[in-house]
Amino acid sequence: MVKFRNDINGLRAIALIAVVLFHFNPSIAPGGFAGVDIFFVISGFLMTGIIFKGLNTNSLNLVDFYLCRANRIIPPLAALCCILLFVTWFILPPFDYLTLGKHVASSITFLSNITYYYESGYFDASAYEKWLLHTWSLSVEWQFYIIYPVILLFLKQFFSLENLKRLLIVATVLGFIFCVVATDKWPTFAYFSLSTRAWEMLLGGVAYFYPITLHKNQKRLLEIIGITLMLLSFAFTSKMTPWPGYVACVPVFGTYLILLSNRETSIFTNNFLFQALGKWSYSIYLWHWPIAVYGAYYQLDNWAPIGILLSVVFGAISYYLIEQNQFKTQRKTIIFTLVTTLIFVIFYKSTPFLLYQISGMPKHIIAANLEQSDKGELFTWQMIDKLKRHKIDEHKLNVMFIGDSQSADFANAINEKINVMNNDKINFMALKVSAKCGVFYHLPKPLNALYDRVNLSEHIGEKRLLKCGKRIRKITADTRLLSADYIFIAMNWRNWSLDYNLKAIKAIKQKNPQAKIVIIGNKGMHKPLPIIMLNAFKDGTEVGEVVLKSLPSTNIKNNQFFRENQDAGYQFINMTNAFCPVKRCNVVDKNGLPFFYDEVHTTKQGAMYLSERLKPVLPAEFYNPEPMHKQ
Repeated sequence: MVKFRNDINGLRAIALIAVVLFHFNPSIAPGGFAGVDIFFVISGFLMTGIIFKGLNTNSLNLVDFYLCRANRIIPPLAALCCILLFVTWFILPPFDYLTLGKHVASSITFLSNITYYYESGYFDASAYEKWLLHTWSLSVEWQFYIIYPVILLFLKQFFSLENLKRLLIVATVLGFIFCVVATDKWPTFAYFSLSTRAWEMLLGGVAYFYPITLHKNQKRLLEIIGITLMLLSFAFTSKMTPWPGYVACVPVFGTYLILLSNRETSIFTNNFLFQALGKWSYSIYLWHWPIAVYGAYYQLDNWAPIGILLSVVFGAISYYLIEQNQFKTQRKTIIFTLVTTLIFVIFYKSTPFLLYQISGMPKHIIAANLEQSDKGELFTWQMIDKLKRHKIDEHKLNVMFIGDSQSADFANAINEKINVMNNDKINFMALKVSAKCGVFYHLPKPLNALYDRVNLSEHIGEKRLLKCGKRIRKITADTRLLSADYIFIAMNWRNWSLDYNLKAIKAIKQKNPQAKIVIIGNKGMHKPLPIIMLNAFKDGTEVGEVVLKSLPSTNIKNNQFFRENQDAGYQFINMTNAFCPVKRCNVVDKNGLPFFYDEVHTTKQGAMYLSERLKPVLPAEFYNPEPMHKQ
């Protein structure tokens, strides 16, 4: 075992305090999420010490290593999950409870970082609806624990220990470079992925391998610099900061310096409060987030001080009752781990059946809530992503889709009647832009004035704003726009950008007067359709009537705008009317399956329905295309 260090224990307390303050009151520590990065560096330092001592003496036993980690990590986590499932049974709506069951299963199998990556971003508003969101970091650490020693054991067959140490430095640098690139290109993936966090743990390993000898004053200076860097990251980064990109260097390097300073007698880390919090840190970390979610769920006033106190109390109880009473034998650890994992997974898989038996809820509503959202996003994007690569074909009718996910939805609907991917006579292409950008075309001065007026940087972040500009300029410069015969523009239209987008349409028309431009209006509802189906069932109302009565006013406004301005040279297709023709909205098929998997994105069933409704308003050439003979 690595020698216990008081400074590391105190460092855990600093990381814990930052994370807890951020989750209960972000205004106190807007960058407190960086505490997780500090935990990662500490883990890398400790695990490297354990693994390399085993490698050095040829005594590393992977089974012992894994069971030792499981013995400490799984029992407190399993206890939390059991208590959560019991308590929330009485307070959560059925489908929220089912979601919790899914999250429990993914947490106990240490796959929750993957689950949450596919669901949404860490800082989304829905984060406070996920009781075990914080376990993503435990999953990342556990995945590191599994892979790290295996790789080192394999490399030891070919390299000396000294060369392995050098390889660790190389891997750390390469990992950091990948992290920076991934944060820019795939921000949500970067946040939750082991591959983008591994360099932080590896840097902890570098700190273990390459300690430095310092005088007392030098140690104190190094520690002060390290603490300062961490505090700066807590104070001057925020949820708008791309993370964990190059900015993550600040808390990570600060932690690295504190590990190197090795000041066990430091007043900063070796004081009674920090030593106690450091000792309880794992259990407090486990408990604090569900307690924060409870306060947010019931919108409790002044919950932060109460919640923080409860987190410490429950964490201390968990430490003394569970963490300190670990299993004494490997056999008990194995049995507990396997049985616990199996129970939670079986419970999750059986909850739809239990819900059907207990509530009598129709199976199609259960299926809508459990299945559609998981499959929906893949269905939305899989085709439009391929169309991006298509070029102009002078021997075919050239059709361009421009927009965000609404453009992808429209293309999917077209594809139900017309072969979009491999059509003998029509060449379909696509250009994508984020819905948050609000616009799809670049008119420099009006765009700058528009973005200044709505102050988008406060809502989507300065970096995303720059990416919007870059992406929109790329669309504007795309030469395929000059040769397209039809241009379909579909976005989740924002009312604040309608006038600008009208100017953009006119600009495209000036560059390509022969193009037939078609604007696709907004569609959708005020909340996810599966939830509306659930509420309609409970209220005994008809889901189509509920949707009609609560259509978003913003959709009605922008539909009216586009309908009234068609003299700008475009055709307008009202998608709301496509779903809501007369006195009700058609949003489920004859089997009760939904046409939307959320508020605005269609399912396969929705695309099939829409393809029938759109046929009369789409160009006749789509259905009986003549061969093109272009000069």
